[in-house]
Amino acid sequence: MALTKNALTKTSKSKIHAIERMDCAQIESTHALIDGLFKPIDHKLKRPSFNIQQKITTKAGNNLTLEWQGIQLDITDQQVLLAILRIVSEKNRQIPQSKIDNTSLKALSKSFQFEGTKLATITDTLMANTSLTEICTVAGMSDSGQNIEAVYQSIHRMQCTRCWVYQETDMNLKKRTELGFSLIAHWGMKEGNAYIGINPFLSSAILGKMQVTHLDMTHMRSVRGEIGKKLFLWLSAWASYDRTQTIGLDKLVGHVWGDSAKDNAALRKRRLRVRTALDGIGKLEGWTIQPKDTNDAIFNIRKPKYI
Repeated sequence: MALTKNALTKTSKSKIHAIERMDCAQIESTHALIDGLFKPIDHKLKRPSFNIQQKITTKAGNNLTLEWQGIQLDITDQQVLLAILRIVSEKNRQIPQSKIDNTSLKALSKSFQFEGTKLATITDTLMANTSLTEICTVAGMSDSGQNIEAVYQSIHRMQCTRCWVYQETDMNLKKRTELGFSLIAHWGMKEGNAYIGINPFLSSAILGKMQVTHLDMTHMRSVRGEIGKKLFLWLSAWASYDRTQTIGLDKLVGHVWGDSAKDNAALRKRRLRVRTALDGIGKLEGWTIQPKDTNDAIFNIRKPKYI
């Protein structure tokens, strides 16, 4: 059970709602904030492919462009990734690569498909031993045969999702690949217990070398619906615990779906679904989500601090 306490910041002089929680997934913040990497989709239709880009600035001040390609990932895929990160975030679950047999290590390295002028290697990734059943449990899913198969297919899709990193100089994109890798990699998952690895950016965030978001999995599992789960991930990376931030409803709609609604009727439906999701998240311990008095399409949002 979470323990809570109030604290004061020097900058805002306002109370911080702090939650002592160990049940957190650590995710590199740009993975949580990028629009369109994970999104609600119509499962009656064939999954489309996607190609999206995002610009980031590293702690060292380097301007990078990340380009993502693959088969569209949905909210189940998001939940599976977060479950994997929850497992790998625990230091005692991280496996030293010296303890992994050469066959498995080579297979994992091959699955990441490292490429680029600044070539990453398997040593730049964190790994853990897990199972489809454990991932189901951590993600908040029952371990039914259908869910276990869904988790396996999700892991396969994410292993086929590619990221290329480009260096920018004076806002001009250099036409060369600095680094390329898969979102995650696994070995032996279909047989039960398996090794799973996370890409160098996700690994660096857990190790404190890149900006990290602590995602409360206890709260995430309690959030209802795909829209709520996507929105909770995005807000967890965007919102602050030491000050209230303001954002418009239509911007939140864009961050959930990553694209424009096809018509006004579809936009109204999306707005309603986001409002419903905001209402649910606002009821979680430590979260404050309130519409502005002068405009109910603008929201004041603040999250708790996880310690």
